[in-house]
Amino acid sequence: MSTGAPPMFTAGECIAFAERSPRAVANKDRRGWIDLFAENSVVEDPVGSAPHVSSAAEDRSSARTASRLGAFYDTFIAPNAIQFQVDSDNVSGLQVMRDLTIQIDMSPQVTVYVPVHLLYELCIQQGELKIARLAAHWELLPMLKQQMASGWPFLRVGVASSLRLLRYLGLSGMLGFMRALLGVGDAGKQQAARFVEYFNARKPAELAALFEMHALPSVDAPGFGVKRPLEEMLKEGGVVALSKVLAAGDVVSATVHYEQGERYYRGVALFKLERRNLQIEGVSFYWSV
Repeated sequence: MSTGAPPMFTAGECIAFAERSPRAVANKDRRGWIDLFAENSVVEDPVGSAPHVSSAAEDRSSARTASRLGAFYDTFIAPNAIQFQVDSDNVSGLQVMRDLTIQIDMSPQVTVYVPVHLLYELCIQQGELKIARLAAHWELLPMLKQQMASGWPFLRVGVASSLRLLRYLGLSGMLGFMRALLGVGDAGKQQAARFVEYFNARKPAELAALFEMHALPSVDAPGFGVKRPLEEMLKEGGVVALSKVLAAGDVVSATVHYEQGERYYRGVALFKLERRNLQIEGVSFYWSV
């Protein structure tokens, strides 16, 4: 496990704090869940949908019971039984990246299993940890297909979900949520696969051509606590493999496996893509060291 957290909070404490979110969800603790967030925070769930931004003004005037965080909770969390099945955690500083599957029981007849890469970007407010940004990388269309596969019970669940969206988020909120159906999709996943192919084959020219600047950049590697020049990583002779590849908005996320000699790292990779031409704008590796 990475131990890159500032001295005030250890990696274990950051994970324990992040775990308070699914616990509040499971316990239907609306107040407790909302209180985990910073005064100015962002929820992207899923990434690619319109973000839910909680402002300080809302926090002061309504104690956030009627804020956008509250509306998000009432729309997506309150009506469902939700369980988090965590495969791994990777911590760097105040960032916690969780690799997990979420089970959502929408009714006795409708249950969906959603593969997710979930990033908690934490901050410190008044000496306490808070969530500044929650970014959930998961795919909306496969989840909807799971719902539809349940047959007639889906109609009841689907209608109820749509009415909640309209009630709590309005028409603009519903349209904003459906933006998650758009994005880089399978073409973006293929670009991430090319990255792996060229990296493992030690083809720097072909690899550089995938990037927006047509040059080998530095890669965000929070697990190492520093940016790593991609050219340097190529020379190390490591091999990258991806599994559980997801496309959400302009980002492809994947469970990443990196072998370098006898060393093995497992974590999560994020590939930020330019939607029009699919060139890679940035790569981040979250893995344990």
